[in-house]
Amino acid sequence: MFSDGNDAGCCSNVLTARKFRERTPEDRVTYRRWARGIVLFYSALLLLSGIAIATYSGTGRSQSSNLLAASQRSYQQGGR
Repeated sequence: MFSDGNDAGCCSNVLTARKFRERTPEDRVTYRRWARGIVLFYSALLLLSGIAIATYSGTGRSQSSNLLAASQRSYQQGGR
């Protein structure tokens, strides 16, 4: 059912090493800037996500621990 050229590689727009060498110097500079920008963007996103998780994960536990301790004190004192 499949014939030659029906694979995903035939339509790929990926810049291979051969295509990269055939490009003009301006195109190579543009590609490098674009690739660097993508890497920096996702690295910053990963870093900010890690900071957010580390910052907010600790507060949830301490708040629930404080609530648990307060409810236990209230129960021990005979209150509801």
